Amino acid sequence: MKKLTLLSFLVCITYSVFAQNNPSQHANYFNDFQRTKDTNPDSAIYFLTNLAMLESNATDDLLHNSFAQSFMLGSREELLKDPEFLAHLKKSNITLDSARRKFAEQQSNAYIILDKTKNSVNKQIKENIYPIWKWVEAMKNKDNAIELQKIGNEYLSYLNEDSDFYSQRKARYGLMISGIMNKSDQLKPLAVKLQDLIYDNLNQYISAHSTQNELSREEKMDRAWYRYMFAAINFISAGNSIENADQNKFLKLASEFSPDAIDNTVKYAYFYDMFFLFNKEKYSFEEDYLATIASDDDKLKMVMAMSMKDPKYKASAKALYKEPGKFGEYWLTEFNKYGKIAPLISLAKLDGSIYQMVNNSNRWTLVDFWGTWCSPCRKEHPDLQSTYQKTQDGKLPNLNIITIASNDNEQAVRAYMKEFSYTFPVAMSYNQIESAYKVASWPSKFLVSPQGKYVVIPFGVDWQKYIADYIN
Repeated sequence: MKKLTLLSFLVCITYSVFAQNNPSQHANYFNDFQRTKDTNPDSAIYFLTNLAMLESNATDDLLHNSFAQSFMLGSREELLKDPEFLAHLKKSNITLDSARRKFAEQQSNAYIILDKTKNSVNKQIKENIYPIWKWVEAMKNKDNAIELQKIGNEYLSYLNEDSDFYSQRKARYGLMISGIMNKSDQLKPLAVKLQDLIYDNLNQYISAHSTQNELSREEKMDRAWYRYMFAAINFISAGNSIENADQNKFLKLASEFSPDAIDNTVKYAYFYDMFFLFNKEKYSFEEDYLATIASDDDKLKMVMAMSMKDPKYKASAKALYKEPGKFGEYWLTEFNKYGKIAPLISLAKLDGSIYQMVNNSNRWTLVDFWGTWCSPCRKEHPDLQSTYQKTQDGKLPNLNIITIASNDNEQAVRAYMKEFSYTFPVAMSYNQIESAYKVASWPSKFLVSPQGKYVVIPFGVDWQKYIADYIN
């Protein structure tokens, strides 16, 4: 999958994929707002108002993950230096001056929308616009200590009104406002108050939701956002600390609460906050903490923990291991400590045989859940077929593959496999195994060790490389 960059962040239309797969009136209103906000503010407000009356979650996403980007001045300037964006301008015969004028027009219209909606009669729009408005006001008054103090106190009162800091992305804007105030010695005490209140709120949520029972997608989104924001505020606190001990304490917490395997299945939950807070792609704070560790033994423990979540760190772990020739055994042992016990599978395959995972005890197993109705599944099937063929040709001798057709019927699956000449093995589930693996979206992939422990392969990664890094 292509790396998500500042460019993709700024041009992303959050709801377009939803609209393509779920044609509906609220999807149309969502995209109509996107289409008109840069040129026709009144029309955009009309579409926003209609959307808010139909779909609250989509309205939240639209305002906080798309519209709020209009006020990221630094990001626009960075974009004008981005080689990919400059190449796009050149290809489109657009000059830099024209691009700057277009950005200025877009921002001017965004201010019109902001001004007209901050007192909207629609409660949801008004409530969601408020934190954006306060953040924009703080940026405009960054050199006016009196106004900035007023804004800070108003936002502090706003945070004290409600304990839900996820809705309206209250913590995100609060951290950005406190960051602006923190540059002034006079306002630092107020900035600390804001940050402390946000810190305590995030910490309380995480403490109250520490168990990891079966989670719905919405619960995973909440969990991922709170954990990322808590990691982020600890990283920010480390940067604001003077004492080394405090810096290390905060960086350690930032590392511990960096996205884990569950969070990585719903990266969308914190993707936008990452750019708003840091103006760049920063999925994890583990490397920041790693840089503070002096002992090679402690570094190895840290890198191994990072490797379990993302095998791209495996080579670094091997370099730290004192007996490189035995690293493979060590890696497998640590994987089996980290992974969860894989639910056993016993399902009929299309060829009439019974697939049982216990028959594959000498090899790793890729378990792939898919459906003929699933567009992302179909898109990746040529790669899946290629990987399966490598297992048959001896190029991946230590990997076994089983795919499981979900919410499907055998006739449709057989026709699909024949149409595209796919030969990878397929078992029909009929909802017998999905709940055991907590499958909430498709495709879903799991890698099982020879000893029966599994990890989730995050959606959106280069899964072929991901698996190869784990098993080789």
